[in-house]
Amino acid sequence: MSFFRYAAPIFKVAGRRWSQHDFQILASRLRPFIPLHGKLLDLAGGTGDLAVGLADALNAEVVVLDATPQMLRHVSSHPLVSVRVGVAEAIPFPAGYFDGLLCSDAFHHFSDQDVAVHEMARVVRPGGGVLVLEMNPRGLWSPVILLERLLKEPASFMSPDQLAQFFSARGIVGNSSLQKGLGYSFLGTVVG
Repeated sequence: MSFFRYAAPIFKVAGRRWSQHDFQILASRLRPFIPLHGKLLDLAGGTGDLAVGLADALNAEVVVLDATPQMLRHVSSHPLVSVRVGVAEAIPFPAGYFDGLLCSDAFHHFSDQDVAVHEMARVVRPGGGVLVLEMNPRGLWSPVILLERLLKEPASFMSPDQLAQFFSARGIVGNSSLQKGLGYSFLGTVVG
């Protein structure tokens, strides 16, 4: 993960790709799970650009959790957004603390995806929602996947169907759907 220490300013600039329209679309997918003034975890949220946009769109508290302090230093100040250093495999919050969780373009980086999904299911309340945005390993993202492997990132990509099955087997039941461009999303509900 040393790459992310040095690349934080680049990720901050890249975060500007999100528009108000994008925030509204993501918020509409999360809104059934997150009540007004609810709590959302932006897992591996980096520079927090999605967190800030979703805090406004959902009128909810958003915690950006990331393993790289250098990324968190670039999170814009916002009254509904806080930051915390931590990893997906040991989320530093009690069981059922969040109404929902967002993980954007990061799941493939987790060193132990099995433990990470169990942690997601633990910190999101039963009936809460989990939205994962991921790159599809098929298609033009192949050069990105190759670059991540050259940088010695875990780069453990799954197809949309594989990801849905993986989460469902671990207590977060849902479906994947292709998005515009070359990515896909998984939206699931924590059962139990």
